[in-house]
Amino acid sequence: MKSIELFAGAGGLALGTSNAGFDHVAVLEWDRNACDTIRRNLAAGVAKVRDCRIVEGDVAAYDFRKHTGSVEFISGGPPCQPFSIGGKHGGMDDPRNGASAS
Repeated sequence: MKSIELFAGAGGLALGTSNAGFDHVAVLEWDRNACDTIRRNLAAGVAKVRDCRIVEGDVAAYDFRKHTGSVEFISGGPPCQPFSIGGKHGGMDDPRNGASAS
């Protein structure tokens, strides 16, 4: 089944969904270092990502219409704001973490 991965990070979820039988037509990630990790895996011949098309940029700017009718699954790992560079870096003390005790 054809799929798209959003907020791909370094590609961990993409590897897992690939192991489950999905073929990624695109993996989208805005962080250059994360994309470089996926590129290194591609260059190393990691079978589960060898056909991935890396789209480095904002998912909001991507034209998903080109996949209408061909993609059956969309997965993603939205940023964890307490820890993400896009968040406030509150970590374990950030109430959005869910692990902080009151």
